[in-house]
Amino acid sequence: MPNLWVAIPDSSLSDEQTKRDKSTKIAQFARACSIFRVKRIYIYHDPLSQFEQDDPVLLRTILRYLDTPQYLRKILYPKMSHLEFAGILHPIKAPHHKPAQDIKTIKAGDVRTGVIAKVKGQLFVEAGLGSLVPFDGEGFEGKKVNVKFTSPFPKLRAMEATDLDIFEYWGYEVKEVPSVVKLLAGVENTAVIVASRKGTYFKNTEVKLAERVKTAENVLVIFGSPKHGVQEILAREKSGARPEFVINMFPGQATETVRLEEAVLGTLAILNSSILSKN
Repeated sequence: MPNLWVAIPDSSLSDEQTKRDKSTKIAQFARACSIFRVKRIYIYHDPLSQFEQDDPVLLRTILRYLDTPQYLRKILYPKMSHLEFAGILHPIKAPHHKPAQDIKTIKAGDVRTGVIAKVKGQLFVEAGLGSLVPFDGEGFEGKKVNVKFTSPFPKLRAMEATDLDIFEYWGYEVKEVPSVVKLLAGVENTAVIVASRKGTYFKNTEVKLAERVKTAENVLVIFGSPKHGVQEILAREKSGARPEFVINMFPGQATETVRLEEAVLGTLAILNSSILSKN
């Protein structure tokens, strides 16, 4: 199965008026992406829309916060205004959100998410086990890292885990890019899908898309803003880029618009059922 990536604009919150509503919308993005195993969320700049200056910071902060296991949140996220409504947001509960665990039950080969700590010049990792674990490797204090335990208690040690050590969905990363054009130019061996009301009906391109996905390492789904589609944004940036697939996922919609959070959830559900789960 290829890696699934999603791109949303920094104006994604422009149709919400309060921080509470914006926070709730971000949580809907986070849960939709986690449900369908999205590994990367890109936030690109939208040059057409007007939005509050702090919106992009709120967007990336809450997305990253919700992807972080609870036992690390107080370490990585001190009290801040952006997380004012974090307490009302639905948790993700993905496989990497493991509960705090008795250190004596950890086995060699277990994987957890942790944060590197430095004590008297030596590196350790805080992984929600009640005490620090010696860390074999390089890193800086405060770095979030996935670790694999290389020996059991009482001689517990850990090293940085690789993709080969992780056999289940392990959350998403959040990356910011200056424009859709730069995003398109920076991806390789990736099937790019633009979700657009002006696109080809999904059923009419389903077979072609399925064949393309079979040979792709990644699938990137790009969504427009609440007021402007991806093609409008590309036109503003005077780009000649032509995304491989421009698809209407909601033909015959009865509402005037499909809200961005609805588009993300619905599109990923359709792709998962029709294509991604079969590759």
